[in-house]
Amino acid sequence: MERIAGFGRPGLAVPPVRRFHLRVPHKDEPIGVMIVEDEPGVREALVDALQGSGRIRVMGDFDRAEEALSALAHQRAEVVLVDLELPGLSGTGFVAACRERCPEVQCIVLTVHDEAAWVFPALTAGASGYFIKGTPPARLVEAIQQVRDGGSEMTPSVARLVLKSFRGAPPAGGKGGADGKGNLTPREREVLECLSRGMTYDEIGEHLGCHARTVNSHLHNTYRKLHVHSAAGAVGRYLRDG
Repeated sequence: MERIAGFGRPGLAVPPVRRFHLRVPHKDEPIGVMIVEDEPGVREALVDALQGSGRIRVMGDFDRAEEALSALAHQRAEVVLVDLELPGLSGTGFVAACRERCPEVQCIVLTVHDEAAWVFPALTAGASGYFIKGTPPARLVEAIQQVRDGGSEMTPSVARLVLKSFRGAPPAGGKGGADGKGNLTPREREVLECLSRGMTYDEIGEHLGCHARTVNSHLHNTYRKLHVHSAAGAVGRYLRDG
């Protein structure tokens, strides 16, 4: 069980699992989000913060991954925020199962862990974003929007890990795009370097002379390479040599 200062309220009773009505998400409506978090105070704080943004509709919140997977069979959220340390099926296990059963649903990890042993299994399982608890709600809302629209999100600490994981692999030729071999292009490396320094997408775009959407595209390619190439490849190099 994870605990983090700044989330939750002492003495709260465990809220019941929320019920929801069947609806088909529409791009003009608030983004449909589910939350999987076993700490009741954290879960309630997330519900309040996301609902209060006016851009998110929390379709369900759960303390177990198995319950969330069952709910997704009846109502497809567009994005799921998932903790890693859960009773029963882990958050990483949930991400892998969700990717297999509901590939159109995007998963963002929200955890206290930024160590390689936690980060890479979640990314290779198919997570489209990875954030540390305590991230400002406005930043989470922005990440949910980016991921729903086909992008990927990554915090500076995770960007540093990913960049190091590909260190030693020969760079692909050219300035952008996927090379089909799992190595990073020079532009993808530049994007990760900028992210690792805490730059925003707009700042990176200005620095590299491209649009923020192009920056997100490069990051999305990096995630795809992490999804395709398991710990036996670039990720394995990091865990072995890092």
